Order: sequence, then C-alpha cells, then structure tokens
Amino acid sequence: MNNIRTNKKIVNSKQKLNELYNGSALTFTGVEDSKESISKMIKWLQQYTEVSNPLTINIIKGETMNREYGLTHDNAYPNDLNFISIKLEDIKDVSKILLQRFQVGGRWFDDIVNNNRIRQNEIDGIDDEEEM
Repeated sequence: MNNIRTNKKIVNSKQKLNELYNGSALTFTGVEDSKESISKMIKWLQQYTEVSNPLTINIIKGETMNREYGLTHDNAYPNDLNFISIKLEDIKDVSKILLQRFQVGGRWFDDIVNNNRIRQNEIDGIDDEEEM
C-alpha cells in the first residue's frame, strides 16, 4: 500500500460544512483524529480503491455540528465528538466502497445532516413540509 500523506483540516464554518454536504463526503462518526486512527481508515479505503495523495482529512467537532445545524436536546452531539470526512473527489472509485462503508460505519455527510434535521424538526414540532 502506498504511503499517503495527510492534510488535516479543522472544519468550523458553515461554508466548509456546505462543501462536504454538497459533495456527499464520506464521513465517519466518533473516530479519533490521531495519526494511528486516520492511518487505519486510509488503509481500509485502499483495500478497495485509490485515494488522493496528499489526502485531505476534514475534522468536524460535535460542537460545530450542534452550532451550525441548531441541534439540541437528545439530538445534540457531545461537543468533543469527532466526525472525519473525506471528499468523494479524493476517492478514485467510490462505487467500490458503496456497500463496504457500512461495515465500518461510513456514511455520506449529507445523509447525516438530513437525518439530524428530521430529528430536530420532530423535537421542535416542525413539519418537514413547513420548513420548505
């Protein structure tokens, strides 16, 4: 396996979150942002497809998710929870991980955000039709 250099980026703005959302970034919840954990994640990806080198690792904290998406009560994340996202443009053949990602808890960032919105709307007593 190739030795992949990584570029860690802390995501804390709505603009950067929107980039990940619009690109359906591959996202892992609750993963440590340590070199060892990220290396394991990259090795897992490389079993199926090539990735960019260097590879940008986007790190989002639960605190940022809560603030930017208005998550409260049981829908809020612990402030220090990590979300690790990789843009799909950095994965050569996404089709090779479509099913395998479920084995390791990988989801699309937009699915995470949309599911959070639905749960938050239920908490806030808002119908999805009203929001649109």
